[in-house]
Amino acid sequence: MGWRSITAGLFLLTASLIADTQAAGLNDPKPVPASAFRDLRGTSVSLSDFKGQVLLVNFWGTWCVPCLREIPELVRLSARFDTKGLAVVGIAVDSGRPDDIRAFMIEHQINYPTLVSPLGPVKKIFRVVGFPTTLLIDRHGVIRKRYVGPQTEETLRQDVEALL
Repeated sequence: MGWRSITAGLFLLTASLIADTQAAGLNDPKPVPASAFRDLRGTSVSLSDFKGQVLLVNFWGTWCVPCLREIPELVRLSARFDTKGLAVVGIAVDSGRPDDIRAFMIEHQINYPTLVSPLGPVKKIFRVVGFPTTLLIDRHGVIRKRYVGPQTEETLRQDVEALL
């Protein structure tokens, strides 16, 4: 077993041991880091492409049980606010081939765009320490809230409405 496998395993174990969910308002809000991801067709997409909208970015994995619990909440939130200035974007981390992710999205009725990323950049650039991790970003591209663990539609709705 290589170091990458051991590191990934330890990271996933640590993430799964996070017992409670966190929603942290940021005392020192920062702009969303410059980053580029790939959509399921392989096209490069930057989070800055969504500037002007309130953006909810959800880092998740097809392998993540807590993420599965949260998906229906995000689907409802996306349906409720997609015409009101909210963009929900999923970033599938270490979740396999695009065709596998696409099939997963169909099975779970995911109605928002999903991008893909390996674990390394997500950990380094966005300081993701557990899954799911969700960022709430205002219209100016500033991260206003970070959630670790699955969230309810109600919690997210209140925070989203405050920014719309």
